[in-house]
Amino acid sequence: MTAKAMTAKDMTASAPIEPTPEPAGAAPTRTPRNRLLFRFRRAQDGATAVEFGFIALPFLMLLAAILETALLFWTSQVLEESVSQASRRLLTGESHQRYPSTSPGAFKNDVCAGASTMVNCDTLVVDVRTYSSFANARTGVDGSNPIAAGGLNTTGFGYNQPMPGQIVVVRAVLPYTLHFTYWSQSLVNIGSGRRGIVASATFRTEPYNAPAP
Repeated sequence: MTAKAMTAKDMTASAPIEPTPEPAGAAPTRTPRNRLLFRFRRAQDGATAVEFGFIALPFLMLLAAILETALLFWTSQVLEESVSQASRRLLTGESHQRYPSTSPGAFKNDVCAGASTMVNCDTLVVDVRTYSSFANARTGVDGSNPIAAGGLNTTGFGYNQPMPGQIVVVRAVLPYTLHFTYWSQSLVNIGSGRRGIVASATFRTEPYNAPAP
């Protein structure tokens, strides 16, 4: 009997040992690679930077469009004020000494002097016309609108020396290039990515004593 027990014991000792099964619900043993992936999946570091990366480009483009639109209206306002100030010389008759020729160059230089930081004088076009009445002035301005049919046409622009008591229409036209809002149909009016800024002034000259021709 002892021999049999010993034999059974020996047989038990020589049998292969099977691994103990893991209890149900226990986490599986992780290899170094799995542990790395698990840590990466649960990591929260840099989440804000990633989220900002998704919205950074649209946000910056929107900000640039807002700044460009503000600069456009600022340029328009500066040009309007400069035309108003330069037109005072036409109103009072000072223009006869200051702008003796029929070329708009001298008057244009005065307009540019008042808006030099915002206006490109190389592309600025000015027009000074005289009329006998406001009705004629309206007809003349409508008939020579520089912005029509999606383009810019300044043909016929020039300088007419005003005389006492005349109606004067002054216009300054500036082509303005858009970079971030070129797609906006409400801003573009003279072709792809361009807007024509028009500043104008209409008035009757004072009854000054005009110099002899």
